[in-house]
Amino acid sequence: MKEWMEGGGAEMSVDFYTDVSKLPRARYLQLVTSIKLLDPAIIRSNEPEEVLTFTYEEPLGERFIIPWRKVKAKLRRLVAERGRDLGYGVDCFLKESLCMACPTCLLFGGTGETSTAKVDYNLMSRVLGETFISRNRGVEPWNYTANAVGEVKHTTGQALMTLITVPADTEFIGVITLKDPTPEMAALLVDGIERLTRIGARSIEWGRCKMDILGGGIFDREKYAAYELLREDELSKVSPLKLNLPDVGKSFKKLQSEMDKLVKSVKASGD
Repeated sequence: MKEWMEGGGAEMSVDFYTDVSKLPRARYLQLVTSIKLLDPAIIRSNEPEEVLTFTYEEPLGERFIIPWRKVKAKLRRLVAERGRDLGYGVDCFLKESLCMACPTCLLFGGTGETSTAKVDYNLMSRVLGETFISRNRGVEPWNYTANAVGEVKHTTGQALMTLITVPADTEFIGVITLKDPTPEMAALLVDGIERLTRIGARSIEWGRCKMDILGGGIFDREKYAAYELLREDELSKVSPLKLNLPDVGKSFKKLQSEMDKLVKSVKASGD
């Protein structure tokens, strides 16, 4: 599949890489994405009575934000979930039980010595991210007060708490970057993006959302950033992106084969 890469003052068509590489190269697949809340969501760091915002310089001002680590963890779980369903990485779990040998670990990385695999190599994540920033500002958080009724006295004197949530209809913009992309790695990542339907804490009852890919491309550098797209009001200028990606099942199979070769090579080099 061909995309367009800008560099050196000229444009040239390039293909995805066809195999994984141990050495980073100058090629980035960027996916400009949106997460629209269909339901209030709890986006916080620690305390229940907290909602994550950040005040940028004008014209952005104060915005709701979602740290990248929260989106990445969700995507990793979704890709691993799909992999286990297909028979790959069945014993690989965040975060203490990374197997360091499955396609999900190849895509999202891991630290060998602290995983249950106890291997002497680390994997750098090929999926790069950034803070997701709300498209609009000036929206008040939504307060939810929960009162549990006691079974004996039938009063509401227990389990009183207040949750501050990001309101429904809030839309976040973020850019997800795949370093040194192959069609198979992109297929796994896009499948995870398309299946992300909940975000934030207490997602059993809150945080229904819809995640879409707005556009993007393959470049010789990271071209897009949510901060600049929103500050310059340039979302409409993002290149449309139509990806003709391989089947997810076949992608897992090919990546597992390549991962097996990489692990074998690493172990042989340590002998």
